[in-house]
Amino acid sequence: MRGPKLISIVFHPLFMPLLGLILVFNCSTYFSAGIPRAGQWITLLLVFVFTCLMPVLNVLYLHHKGLVGSIYLESKEERRVPYGITVGYYIIVYYLLKELQLPPILYLIILGSLLASVLTFLINLKWKISAHMIGIGGVIGMTLGISERLTLDLNTTLMILFVVAGLLGYSRLRLNAHNPLQVYAGFLVGMGSLLIMILAA
Repeated sequence: MRGPKLISIVFHPLFMPLLGLILVFNCSTYFSAGIPRAGQWITLLLVFVFTCLMPVLNVLYLHHKGLVGSIYLESKEERRVPYGITVGYYIIVYYLLKELQLPPILYLIILGSLLASVLTFLINLKWKISAHMIGIGGVIGMTLGISERLTLDLNTTLMILFVVAGLLGYSRLRLNAHNPLQVYAGFLVGMGSLLIMILAA
C-alpha cells in the first residue's frame, strides 16, 4: 500500500491550487509578461497560506480538540467543518488577490476553485465524494480552459496530468477510500467547475 499512499499524499487536494498556479505561471508568456516576478511570488504565497497551510492547521486543531477522529478526515461527517472553513478561505484569498490587479483569467481560476469547494462541501453533506479527484480534475479543467481560451498548445501537460489523475484514482480505490462512482464524480466536479468558469465568463 506504500505506492497508493504516497501518491495520495503527493497529490493531496490541498496542494492542487498551488500546483495549478505554478503551471499557469510557466505555461504562457501572457502570464509571465503580465505579472512581475514579485507579484507571482505574492500570489503563490497567498494561495499557499489560505488554501493549504491554514486548512491543515485547522484540521490539526480540530483533531487536537477531539472534534475529528483522524487528520485524514475519513468520514463525510468529519469533513463537514473543515470543508466549510476551506470555502471561507477561498473567498478571503479571492478578495486579497483582487488587490494585486492580476490578469482576469487568474480570478476565474480562483472562482472556479471556489465553486469546486462549495460543491464539495454541499455534496459531502449527503455523500462522500473524492476530494483528491476534485483537486486533480480542477487542475485538468484549468489547463483545458486556458488552452482553449488562449489558444495554447498544452497537450503534453494535459497528457501528464491525465496519467496522474489515473494513478490517483487507482490509488484512492486501492486504499478503499472511495468507490468508483465517488472517484469519477469527483473528477467531473473538479474539471467541470474550472472549465466552465474559465470558458463561460
